[in-house]
Amino acid sequence: SHREMDAAVLFCDIQGVTPLCERLKPSELAALLTRYFNTLTDAVGSERGSLNKFIGDEIMCVFGAPFTIGEEEIRAVQAGLLIQQRVRELNMVREREGRPVFLVGVGIETGEVSAGYIGSPMRMEYTVIGDRVNVASRLCSKAQPGQVVVGPNTWERVKDHVVGQPIGEVALKGKSLPLLLHEVTALK
Repeated sequence: SHREMDAAVLFCDIQGVTPLCERLKPSELAALLTRYFNTLTDAVGSERGSLNKFIGDEIMCVFGAPFTIGEEEIRAVQAGLLIQQRVRELNMVREREGRPVFLVGVGIETGEVSAGYIGSPMRMEYTVIGDRVNVASRLCSKAQPGQVVVGPNTWERVKDHVVGQPIGEVALKGKSLPLLLHEVTALK
């Protein structure tokens, strides 16, 4: 059974995986990705978000489902900023060691989602679905390396608590009107 809930959804993707696929053995690539995924999931966990799923080199995280804690959108934005900070720190160390680094993009949108179990009798998983989820995913794909990009709903809710700037309108597939995107760079 699905419940309508208000949640913030954060997508984070690791950029630059494809060129490394050609240079590294699969086991080396797996170890490297695991290092980054651990860094990202720690940042999300520290803001009490739940890691929902890995999709290739992308992570989907949810704030506010299955449990509502409050201030979902600000915790998601804090997690996004923390992700970028931790990745910068990790990359500085790796560059000094002459080892490959990844860059990361983050997209966040907030609003009504449908939360519950989806799948077949063989494999069920708890997740959230809905328009906000799709928008968050698209925002992540628009994020430049190092950016935390938020959609209009999230921006409305966090704008008094963060430092950010508009980064233009973007037409998303299946949306009649373009969405105004903001990059968040810090908490106030």
